[in-house]
Amino acid sequence: MRLLRVFGIFLLFMVPPYMGYAVWFEGEGSAKIVDGQVEQARQQAIKDALLTLMYRGGASVKSLQVVKSGILETDELTVRTNGEVYDMKLLLENISEDKISVTVAADIFPINSCEKDSYAKTLFVGPFQLQKREHAQLGGLYRAPEEVSRRLFHRFKSSNRRIDARHLMTRQIAFDGRYSNDIEPQMLKVARTLSSKYDVQYILFGQITDMSSYNETTSNLLGIKSTVKQRNFQMKLYVIDGINGETILRKNYASNREWPFDVTMKLDVTGETFWSSAYGNLIDSYIAEVVSDVEDAVYCRQSLATVVGLYNDQVVINIGQTNGVRKGDKFKLVRQQYLMNLDGGLRGPIFNADDTQLTVVSVQSDRAVLRTARYSDMANIQIRDVLVAVANDPFEFNDNSNY
Repeated sequence: MRLLRVFGIFLLFMVPPYMGYAVWFEGEGSAKIVDGQVEQARQQAIKDALLTLMYRGGASVKSLQVVKSGILETDELTVRTNGEVYDMKLLLENISEDKISVTVAADIFPINSCEKDSYAKTLFVGPFQLQKREHAQLGGLYRAPEEVSRRLFHRFKSSNRRIDARHLMTRQIAFDGRYSNDIEPQMLKVARTLSSKYDVQYILFGQITDMSSYNETTSNLLGIKSTVKQRNFQMKLYVIDGINGETILRKNYASNREWPFDVTMKLDVTGETFWSSAYGNLIDSYIAEVVSDVEDAVYCRQSLATVVGLYNDQVVINIGQTNGVRKGDKFKLVRQQYLMNLDGGLRGPIFNADDTQLTVVSVQSDRAVLRTARYSDMANIQIRDVLVAVANDPFEFNDNSNY
């Protein structure tokens, strides 16, 4: 058996590095049919299915090159992935009331993979600030920021891909009024506290900057004018690594849609009437886009596990089975070092690798228990220390194997 394994490794190195391979994957997706627009819903469902199978295939969501299939035309469909989809087939389609579900198969040619580890990243979904409260007067949408946060959180929970959304906060955070137009600096200050309190690495928050409305007048061929009320929606999204203390995603989303409701009508932002409208559908599409963008942003980043407990000469970290941690996984300790700014404040941290290694001996849903290789190494570990995963060496021989 050892001889065969060595020969297999030899053949692997004989393969030219520029050669790739294509793999067929299947994925399922669904979308809601709004105002009878079946084709638009079909494209959204296919996009959702592609995202599912891309993650199943070990790819992230970056950019896409699709070659049109003879069965399903996809030249107008845009999805982002770090692989190339050479062919795609629609295997199954089902329309039930106002929902369409599809199953697709795609021929994926992986370009590369930049993921540092396979663990689902922990996330805190924070509040969205409403920059101009007067913009919410039309329709009475004062609770829209809370509902956006809530829907984002549940979308992350249901996507079940590479994000472990652990906590939702809809309550507004009191900020200094001088920074109402730029809340990022203040969020950077509280991100580390939130990260430690809620056992997460990433902090998501946002700001709804525009919900204003305006009248748009158009004329037909007969010169008859008609006026339609349009409404803007613009929001800023931020994702901060609460352990590193840096912003890893900063993005703006903006567009407008017709506002079909009477100007005196007050709407329930949690109700179907609002979310089935063109304006509600626009916001919902941005929520789906945010989920995809956040998954992209964290995909190529190292998971940082935090030590939350020490007992019986063992170490407890804040990620577990839900994140993909398994018994036998290995981690190493990293040291944090803070630099001093010119104004006397701390900047950082900077992480330096340590030679202390640990092995997972038991796993719970959101916790894992590890043991050091040497008993003396326990003296080097403290609460809130940071661990990173050690990649398994595929060419490492296991002398305990049965040959």
